[in-house]
Amino acid sequence: MTGATPNHVPYALVTGASSGIGAATARCLSVAGYTVALLARRADKLEEVRRTLTGSGHLVIRADLNEPEDIQRAIQQLRATFGGLDLLVNNAGIGYRARLDELEADTLKRVFQTNVFAPLLMSQAALPLLRKGRKPVIVNVSSVVGRRGIPGQAAYAASKAALCSIGESLRIELATDGVAVCTLCPALTTTGFFDAQPNPAGLSDPELNRADPAASVAEEVLALAVHPKPEKTLRWKWKVLGALTPFAPRLSDRLLVKRLGGDWEIPRR
Repeated sequence: MTGATPNHVPYALVTGASSGIGAATARCLSVAGYTVALLARRADKLEEVRRTLTGSGHLVIRADLNEPEDIQRAIQQLRATFGGLDLLVNNAGIGYRARLDELEADTLKRVFQTNVFAPLLMSQAALPLLRKGRKPVIVNVSSVVGRRGIPGQAAYAASKAALCSIGESLRIELATDGVAVCTLCPALTTTGFFDAQPNPAGLSDPELNRADPAASVAEEVLALAVHPKPEKTLRWKWKVLGALTPFAPRLSDRLLVKRLGGDWEIPRR
């Protein structure tokens, strides 16, 4: 599988590219022939990732996606260096593990700024460059909890549900521009995500022994870039839970509580 052709070297922008799924995606895309712009807040970490990429011409962009001015500066840098864009991977995101009575307003605001507002503003800013691309694609990295909320992560799940809704809206809205919009919903992934997320009460993190490696999620991003699909969920059990919820919410709740274990209880009403 490759994104390049003999007459066209595609350009990609990956947000949150300094580690985890973002770094793995940048590596995967570079092997497939993409020239990649890596964006995150820490330039030193991005430089480390760039040194692991295949090929040349890759770009490091230091930017804070919670600052609209940084997004505009990043797009200006892309325009000056790449001229156009074939793929935008909105991957940057932060978690928040907290019960309702533990939520803090400032952290809540940061989660939604990073997970919801930033992908929208980045997609808006990148649209003129995507219009210049060849079969351009936006891949929004959401989560299985965007289709089935879970206890202890109401804020994070809500932010990822919003990202799913954004994908639904934009894939129709941008069809006239020839831009495909895809939503990818990974499940547990072996990254530093849980170590980095706010967790004020120290709620237990899930076991990662059956988690997907970041590289396998990156392969799914590449697959969507080459053959776009509206939405892909990487674990069929979570896909079933998400589909059940609107039609049989009590059954979905029971199945989820059984799956999660711990001290969660099945709702009585």
